[in-house]
Amino acid sequence: MLRLQSVTGQRIGDVFEMRWSDVQDGAVFVRQNKTQKELWVPIFPELQEALDAASLHTVFIVTNERGTNRWSYRGASQAVRKVREAIGALDYDIHSWRYNAATELLEAGCEDDLIAAVTEQSPAMVQHYSEKVRQKIRAARA
Repeated sequence: MLRLQSVTGQRIGDVFEMRWSDVQDGAVFVRQNKTQKELWVPIFPELQEALDAASLHTVFIVTNERGTNRWSYRGASQAVRKVREAIGALDYDIHSWRYNAATELLEAGCEDDLIAAVTEQSPAMVQHYSEKVRQKIRAARA
């Protein structure tokens, strides 16, 4: 369920706060902790499949290993680090998934304002997060 971050483009803390009741009408409603902004973020088919397959143990979508409460940043970070160590991907942390959302939206043909509408990033951050992919797209066009 941590794919929620890269699919929704939200900060990991906001993902941990997502509740099943926030999922409505093909979207998840998010109130960002940092900015207090409320967002409507569409749920893509691959995420909907994961949500449909998930078991509901608590009001939170992403739960701890016991399924009794929301997952803490520390717990998630430790679990993800174990996987990163196992596959040799220590250069990639939980925060990098937010980059993925911006770049995947850019690769899908979204303009910066559309990317910002999903991730609620400033235009400068959208540019920063997608800089490498943007260069590849321009080079391919050339």
